[in-house]
Amino acid sequence: MSREVLARDAAWSLADGNCKGMAAEWGAWERTYLAADAIDDRARTLLAPSAICAGCPIITECADLAVLSGYTGIAGGRAYRNGRPDTYRLRRPSREQSA
Repeated sequence: MSREVLARDAAWSLADGNCKGMAAEWGAWERTYLAADAIDDRARTLLAPSAICAGCPIITECADLAVLSGYTGIAGGRAYRNGRPDTYRLRRPSREQSA
């Protein structure tokens, strides 16, 4: 099965998510997350959407869709950048950068 078909199938289930009807609030959380420079600020930004995602019946499908579609934003309670968990922005600066 192609990535496109898998993504389309995963997208159908989004209407069943805990975040249904929260597009505006979700977009604000994503913009705040992407604009934050400090690790602590990014972590705080993920608290509210992570709470919404906790116990969601489609959390796995949501995360799968983020990966399959190359999503940048918050999905399944985690941050993604280009379809990958956003670990790059969570790394601390190297010693060379902080010197």
